[in-house]
Amino acid sequence: MATQQTGWRRALRHTATTAGYARRHFPPDALSRLQQAIADGELRHRGEVRVVIESSLPFLQALSGVSPRERARSLFAALDVWDTTDHTGVLLYVNLADHAVELLADRGIDARVGHETWAALCQSLARGLAHALSVEPVLAAVAQIHELLAQHFPHHGEPDANQLDDRPVLR
Repeated sequence: MATQQTGWRRALRHTATTAGYARRHFPPDALSRLQQAIADGELRHRGEVRVVIESSLPFLQALSGVSPRERARSLFAALDVWDTTDHTGVLLYVNLADHAVELLADRGIDARVGHETWAALCQSLARGLAHALSVEPVLAAVAQIHELLAQHFPHHGEPDANQLDDRPVLR
């Protein structure tokens, strides 16, 4: 996770980090692989996983100092990650301009997985993205999230209905 900068310098960096930059590193075939990994993993547990890869914040948010954590919180609500039956939604948020990774887990799964585990997962993903800005580190993080959800919220019989869209969001 990167140190938070505010002001004009950060806003200009966010303006320069375009959606094209994100699409270049996360092309349609990579997003398809990520969507399939999310869907396949959700067959093993009662959780829901959403992934958002955002090239940059809107200019005024970057200028005013909105943190990646604050942005992830707003997306957590906007994407209804909090609205799952067992409160087991997990949002994995990557902000390319800030070189930041955030993970928000709803209260059901968060009560069973310690902060240190989530932080280690984020640190591992951030290191992976710093080494190779590609879908591979994100797939590894999603696999770890699925393991935690399967450990704490396994299916009891038939898989639950898919409650949230499995498609990653690329902005």
